[in-house]
Amino acid sequence: MNTVKQTELYTDRLNELRKKIHKYQAQPIEVEYICKWLERKRKENTGKVQFVPIPALKDWMYSEKEGIVRHKKGTSHFFTVRGIITNNIVDTEVSTWNQPILDQKEGGYLVILCQERDNNIKFLLHAKFEPGNIGYVQLGPTIQATSSNLKQHHEGRKPRFSEYINHAKTTIIYSAKHNEEGSRFWRKSNVNRLVLLPRNENLKEDDNYIWLSLDQIKALMLYNNVVNPFVKTILSPL
Repeated sequence: MNTVKQTELYTDRLNELRKKIHKYQAQPIEVEYICKWLERKRKENTGKVQFVPIPALKDWMYSEKEGIVRHKKGTSHFFTVRGIITNNIVDTEVSTWNQPILDQKEGGYLVILCQERDNNIKFLLHAKFEPGNIGYVQLGPTIQATSSNLKQHHEGRKPRFSEYINHAKTTIIYSAKHNEEGSRFWRKSNVNRLVLLPRNENLKEDDNYIWLSLDQIKALMLYNNVVNPFVKTILSPL
């Protein structure tokens, strides 16, 4: 939990950023080109997804001994699927039930980078592919990574821009842990963070990233399946 002093600091920084955003609010809100850009990214996506039995997965297994589905390298990698029994609950549809639940020992980081540019405060969003997304590609945070991703348990590349999660040149506008959906995840929380870059910091983003104003992002939230839930959570304090 953030200390009172940290909370006061984040409140002051959020207020300063709100003032800057408010100063630029008279600018026209254009979203049509963003929708066309996202549609192009979806068409360019070559990813394919299909359902297969658990035993057909290369790196995942059902452990008879543990009674769980997990990564073959152990429960410290990514997540496991466990069973729980819930009893004596009030104010729900039923008082007792059992279900599978996702258990991930470590949370992740959900970070949006922002910067004063083009006479506005812009937020860098990622056209991110996820297998369960409607349309596969939606606008996500700049950095959306689990601890396993950051530790490169997948043996792939480190998440793009992850060096800005904690960086001496930047200002953390606010940082707080937010609980994942408790009916699906077992006590998992992610660090939600809004980070302000200095004006002279030049990012080498590619065409999978786009700088948008807060007004544009809010307008896009009215469209179906365009902005992912994490973006909405991170920007909610604004």
